[in-house]
Amino acid sequence: MKKILIVDDELEMLESLEKILSHKNEFNITACSSSKEAIKKIEKESFDLIITDLKLGDLTGIDILKTAKKFHPNTLVIILSGYGTIESSVEAVKNGAFDFIEKPFSSGKLFETIERAFCSIESMELNKDNSVHDDTPFEGIIYRSESMQKVIEMIKKVSKGKINVMLFGESGTGKELVARAIHKLSHGEGHPFVPVNCGALPESLFESELFGYEKGAFTGALKTKPGLMEFANDGTFFFDEIGDLSLSLQVKLLRILEERKIRRIGGQKEIDIDVRIIAATNKNLENAVSQGLFREDLYYRLNACTIELPPLRERRDDIIPIINHFLNKISQKDGITSKVLTSEAAETLKNYTWPGNIRELQNVIQKIYYLCQSQVITIDDLPLPVNKNDAFIDKLTMDQNYKDAKNSVIEKFDVAYLTHHLKKNNGNISKTAQECGIDRRSIHRMLAKYEIVFKD
Repeated sequence: MKKILIVDDELEMLESLEKILSHKNEFNITACSSSKEAIKKIEKESFDLIITDLKLGDLTGIDILKTAKKFHPNTLVIILSGYGTIESSVEAVKNGAFDFIEKPFSSGKLFETIERAFCSIESMELNKDNSVHDDTPFEGIIYRSESMQKVIEMIKKVSKGKINVMLFGESGTGKELVARAIHKLSHGEGHPFVPVNCGALPESLFESELFGYEKGAFTGALKTKPGLMEFANDGTFFFDEIGDLSLSLQVKLLRILEERKIRRIGGQKEIDIDVRIIAATNKNLENAVSQGLFREDLYYRLNACTIELPPLRERRDDIIPIINHFLNKISQKDGITSKVLTSEAAETLKNYTWPGNIRELQNVIQKIYYLCQSQVITIDDLPLPVNKNDAFIDKLTMDQNYKDAKNSVIEKFDVAYLTHHLKKNNGNISKTAQECGIDRRSIHRMLAKYEIVFKD
């Protein structure tokens, strides 16, 4: 059970936070109304997460943050404030805060931020493991979703033998990472992994690269050159985008699979090879077979075992851990403090459809990281079309029935509308009610319904 310390000198706010967090029986909660009491607790015991108000009488949330980082560097700190400014949020992040939340905020937003915080811890642990063990079979595969857990289980099963494997998945879903994981689990170190993109080379060059050639086999063949298949001997050969392979080359590949022998261009000698074949495609090969674009016999030879990689839009639970992985990787490479996402930015990234999958996500995160001048990445820093505000509607219509989707949209509108006007009126309910044309009782009901935290 995760340990969370909450600190606020206003008892009503403290009790409200404690009540909200207690709804989920996932946290061991400690509450402090005194900053000095909180500092004493931090000095004596460690917490996974600290949630503190910015203004705490004699001290500030920054003081709590600095104390936490001094005694327990891995503790994450979220700072709350009803007086949020870019300057104060940047100062908090520079001192090591995970995030800075402006009041008023909903319980949903708080839980989203807490979830991101704990995802960040998992991501840092993964990065730490990978930096120590660069040969880990699952290096670079970041996952929490059930769909990817099934993929990992399949990887483990097929790695026990040398059966040919076919990977299906959209572009950018990480097919080569999966192929490398299968290879590492099957062979371990010291065995070659040779990848080739079937659509990247013209047919004339592809054949000479794949099979090699003897000296004098053609103009320009000044010396004998072994092919990639020979280099892959006693290892794994990965055919990426196998659906782009020409029919003439498909015939030659089928012969290799059947006879386990190759012959260099211009050569007479057959060379024995012991190679495991992993192929990948983003195409529907069954349709290609029916249309005469892909050989049926080769399809069944390659497709001894199938692994289907889900697109990123179907594994949304993995998006934030993957983002944290990329952010931490960039910061470690450049030797700088990692940047953090606001809750709104994180939610927008999580709900975007990602047609280019992980490859697109990585490119977007790199662009944001270097173009964003602040340590805090906001929704305004996200490039189009990622930052379209209607991104969540697509998720709702895809994943929920009509009634639930409608209620979710209404809830999001109510929370966004109410928090906007409460911020505008510094938490004054009377002014907010007058401005919005809503009576005070209705506002109080919505505040209670959506568990919106604010300073009146």
